[in-house]
Amino acid sequence: MTLNPFILLALSLTLMFVSCNRATPSGFWEDYNTRFLVSDISDQGPQGGHRAVYWRSDKTFSFDTKDILDFATKNGWTLTDSSTFNQEQTITWMYDNKEIFPLSGTGFNDSIKNISTYKYFPRWFGGPLRLYKFKTGWVTIEPGTGNPMEENGFVLLNQDKTELTVYHLWGE
Repeated sequence: MTLNPFILLALSLTLMFVSCNRATPSGFWEDYNTRFLVSDISDQGPQGGHRAVYWRSDKTFSFDTKDILDFATKNGWTLTDSSTFNQEQTITWMYDNKEIFPLSGTGFNDSIKNISTYKYFPRWFGGPLRLYKFKTGWVTIEPGTGNPMEENGFVLLNQDKTELTVYHLWGE
């Protein structure tokens, strides 16, 4: 018994579309609170990639911390730490005269350096905010050292819970 090539193609395409968000690093975030999704920046290549996803609502407390953390955990991210930052701190997160989230091959660092990967991570809002740090199941290789870094996924949530951003960097 042989399968009709068209049936095989249809099954293959269906499998690709259904599994696409799981096969791409942090792709599952595309399915989180889609009605508030504003921007999804993603670039993936053979050596690694990056993603920055932004949600915004006009209603305060639209984004529930427990819901966000549960969603991340359900999709394989493990919370490792959290921090708070005020407006005076986040206003210094600039690169090339643009507001950024300071994520590079050495991880998140709020003392800004001149690192080109910052350009991939726009910052849509400032402090006060809460930062959550995750192990994602993917690694970032520190440039020039070969050292792997597992904590490379970040969630930012503003104080009134109207804005949410996810940042992820993986590979070399």
